[in-house]
Amino acid sequence: MTGTESVTFYDQHPFDWAAADETAEMNSIVSPLLGDFIRGLDVNSLVLDVGCGPGRVLGIIAQRGIRCIGLDRSRVSLGLAIQRYGRPGVVGDNLQLPFAEGAADVVISDGVIHHTEDPLTAFAENFRILKPRGRMYLAVYKPSGRYPLLYRYPGALIRWALNRAWAKPGVTLLFQVPYYLVHFARSKGKRTWSGARNLFYDYFVTPRVAFLPRQLVEEWCAKQQGRIVQYDENPGQNVHSFIVEKEPTHEHPRLIEMNAEKPAQEMREKA
Repeated sequence: MTGTESVTFYDQHPFDWAAADETAEMNSIVSPLLGDFIRGLDVNSLVLDVGCGPGRVLGIIAQRGIRCIGLDRSRVSLGLAIQRYGRPGVVGDNLQLPFAEGAADVVISDGVIHHTEDPLTAFAENFRILKPRGRMYLAVYKPSGRYPLLYRYPGALIRWALNRAWAKPGVTLLFQVPYYLVHFARSKGKRTWSGARNLFYDYFVTPRVAFLPRQLVEEWCAKQQGRIVQYDENPGQNVHSFIVEKEPTHEHPRLIEMNAEKPAQEMREKA
C-alpha cells in the first residue's frame, strides 16, 4: 500500500457489510452482470479494482486465482482488503490514477465514480488505464427510482442531525434501528448491526452522490472511443450496470498510406 491520503469518509465508515469469510453465492454479493463478467475473465488477466473498499469484489476475483490490484482513497478500507485477501493495494484518487496508460486488461468500477467530485474525469481515468479491447465493469446510481428521493430528503435530515451531538440519538432510534431490523429480516438473521450501520452510512450519509443516466454514460463512451457491449437496468435496484469495451485507436487511412510509403522513399533516396 503506497501513497498519502487524509482521513476520508470511508476511513470512518468503511463500506464493509459482508463478512470477510462470506460463503454465500456470488450473485448475492454482486450484481448478476458483474458475477457473469467475473466468471468469464481469463485467469491471466490483470484486473484493477478501482475503489475496491474492504475488498468485497477484490476477494471474489482473488479467490478465482486472477491477478488483481485494489485501489482506494481510504487507507482503512484498503488495509482490510489487503489483510483479508493478500492482494496488492494502492492508496490513490480516482481522478488521477497512479497507473500507466493501457496497464489493465480489466477495470472494475462498482459503485464508485458517482461518489467523486467529477464523475466524467473519473470515467476517463478508468478508461485511460485500460488496454485497447480491454473491458470495464461500471455501476452507477440511476436518476430514477426511490433512492434519489431518499438521499435528498430524509437523507438531508439525517446528515443535518448527525452534525449535532444532541440529535444523534434520534438518528439511531428513528432511522438506524428500523433500517437494521429490515436488513436483519431480509438477510434471515445474517446481517450484523455493524454491517447494517455501514450500509446505512453509505446510503444516507455519504457526502457526495451523483445520479447518472444511461444516455450520459453513452456520451462518455463516445468521447473515449468506447462502446457499451452489455447493459443491465437492474429493475428495482439503485444502480444500473454497464460492460464497456475500449476500442483500439485507428489512424486515418491516408496517414497509414503515407507511413507505408515513407520507408520505400527513404530506400530510394539512399540508392
